[in-house]
Amino acid sequence: MNWDAIGAIGEIVGAMAVVISLVYLASQIRIQNTESQVASMHEISEAYRDSLANFADGEIAAISLKANNDFESLTDIEVMQLIASVQRVLRVWEEAFIQFQKGRLDTRMWRPMNRQFLSYLSFPFCQRVWELRNDYYDEEFVDFVNSCEKSGMDLR
Repeated sequence: MNWDAIGAIGEIVGAMAVVISLVYLASQIRIQNTESQVASMHEISEAYRDSLANFADGEIAAISLKANNDFESLTDIEVMQLIASVQRVLRVWEEAFIQFQKGRLDTRMWRPMNRQFLSYLSFPFCQRVWELRNDYYDEEFVDFVNSCEKSGMDLR
């Protein structure tokens, strides 16, 4: 064997090592992206459960029912409590919307979650809070929510 043949074999082995390294790196990036997506979905689900748990509180539940019947009858303190409670849910929805747009939230999770958020927004007290506070959210999210319909009702 001459040195040229040995050099050529060395170059082939080196090139194969680079290709194998790139394939390995690509698989690791794919796994990391999947893990990131799963973590994002878990965080949003947890945040949603936490935000809704606030409405299990007897006082907030009573305020919500009172607001559904007559929002104007709420005291200033009740309005503040209701707005804070509803905005917790809306923030989670906004985050889910942004994560879905970025491809970090799976469609199988986004669709039912979005339906649930829309169902929640169909309550008159939630619509009222949305009207009062929608300028505090991302413009694309506001446009999205304003374009949604639930049960034939325009949520704008």
